[in-house]
Amino acid sequence: MRVLITGGAGFLGRALAKRARAAGHEVTATDLKRGDVLCDLADTAEVWAMVTKAAPEVVVHLAAILTDASQANPVRAAQINAAGTAAVFDSAMRAKAKRIVYASSIAAVGPCAEGSGDDVALNPGTVYGVTKAFGEQLARILSGLPDAPAFLALRFGWIYGAGRDRGWRPGQEVIERFARGDVEVPYPDFKEAMDWTYVDDAVEVLMRAIDHPLSGAFNVFNAVGDRRMLADAVAHLRRHFPEARAKSYPAPAPAADSGLRNDRLEAALGYAPETPLEEGIDRMLGLRR
Repeated sequence: MRVLITGGAGFLGRALAKRARAAGHEVTATDLKRGDVLCDLADTAEVWAMVTKAAPEVVVHLAAILTDASQANPVRAAQINAAGTAAVFDSAMRAKAKRIVYASSIAAVGPCAEGSGDDVALNPGTVYGVTKAFGEQLARILSGLPDAPAFLALRFGWIYGAGRDRGWRPGQEVIERFARGDVEVPYPDFKEAMDWTYVDDAVEVLMRAIDHPLSGAFNVFNAVGDRRMLADAVAHLRRHFPEARAKSYPAPAPAADSGLRNDRLEAALGYAPETPLEEGIDRMLGLRR
């Protein structure tokens, strides 16, 4: 299929583009500064030109200003994550795309009761979360228009793996500090568990989202990984690097805190994130193939 990936030069976008091409899809990866096509999502004319050039059957919309940058610059976050998402959706609809896959986030829901399913109320607690909730609601409304493509929103948690260099990174930084041989590794002593979604799991979910049969014009699924304490990651890393001294310091609940569970995802797509925290860390470090 002809697949357009926005945010195609990002951590998740690069991994998805590689997998999608290997699977035989005709992929156009677009981003602000790198990619097959360069595009600023704040410029609606550029978005329309990018979509018409790609002529996609499926759009996978990953591009976004991430949590820390959104909080620091809410205006830019609204331009890219909200208005830019609207421009991508509108252009894809006018270009007669068959499906739009939207990378939402657990941030659109915010902290919620443990075990909450797909139908949990949107209640964002960050600027980033507000923009992701907007995208979900917009997709829901647009899916009801005549001749609209099918919309699929996926609420990802915190995605980690080798090469992630942007966004909320406390867990990633702890792994990297152990790996580079730091003698002392400080880490935030979060009192709540956080989501750990290994990048390969997120890519597999997206691959199936591209062409797996779905019912209904709009679907939204939680797509979360192993919900574990950061201290569990530290304990596992110390087994690999016993010479390192890990030192905790008090920290509030992580931005990736959420009680979401995967509800209808596996039944709908035939797959849900399955990599345990320990295996994901080992694979990230190249210790497990």
